[in-house]
Amino acid sequence: MEKKIRVTLPKRILEIIECDIEEFKIKKNTLLNYIYEELGKTYDLKNYKTNYKGETEVIQFNLNKKNKIDYYDFLEENNIQNEAEFFREILIEYAEKGKKNRELFLFRNIVERLQIAIKEKRISKLSFKDGKEIEIEPYHLESSKLELANYIFCYNLKEESWKNYKLKYIQSVYLKKENFKVRDKTFIESVKKDFDPFLSKGKVVKVKLTVDGQKLFKELTTNKPRLLSKDGNVYLLECSEEKAKRYFSFFIDEVEILEPKNLREWFKEKYEKALLKYKD
Repeated sequence: MEKKIRVTLPKRILEIIECDIEEFKIKKNTLLNYIYEELGKTYDLKNYKTNYKGETEVIQFNLNKKNKIDYYDFLEENNIQNEAEFFREILIEYAEKGKKNRELFLFRNIVERLQIAIKEKRISKLSFKDGKEIEIEPYHLESSKLELANYIFCYNLKEESWKNYKLKYIQSVYLKKENFKVRDKTFIESVKKDFDPFLSKGKVVKVKLTVDGQKLFKELTTNKPRLLSKDGNVYLLECSEEKAKRYFSFFIDEVEILEPKNLREWFKEKYEKALLKYKD
């Protein structure tokens, strides 16, 4: 027989949970059972009484077989007489962790394995949710400045290049017996000191901006490249190609990519395809 849990939550808390289900590609039942398993068993309800006002909505899920085994013993032992109140408190605690910390909480197993690999300098095999597999030298776990995502900074052995991979895309981590020798300590420390998910250090992009484009460059701060020099309306920027694709896509016709050539061609191709869609 199923054990159904029904909880009334503040609407903003439910929205956070729903966003995590969508972004982290986790089933609702899996997420809520994990929260109960990890937070519920160490939770002291007497110390947490959340007063909430405003709109509320109901969320429902079923306890899985593992959590159902000793569920009633747990309630009795901890004198929990109001199931809904108990689950409301632990779900609020989860939602208020902040996105970066919620991601670390959900991917704890992957984080812990990567931490071991970094400490022991072990070559590791990453399997991604899309089926892709790579071998890396893992060096550092970090979050973006906006705390929107967590990354593993590493060296991709097949591509022979430095990479950042988002934790949320990683399915599993396998630690090989083989150890690696640390590469380019100066570069690694510079990445740690000023972490950039796009790894722009030492990479240069040259652009020409219109008057409105220059205004946009001042106003748009998310993923903004560092200005190296400026000659009139021509800007020399410390910026990787991936960062340029993300940042300058908002500028549309207010920017012209001058260098590197392959990045210029990428934008040209995108705009040509867009133009075809607008032709009758």
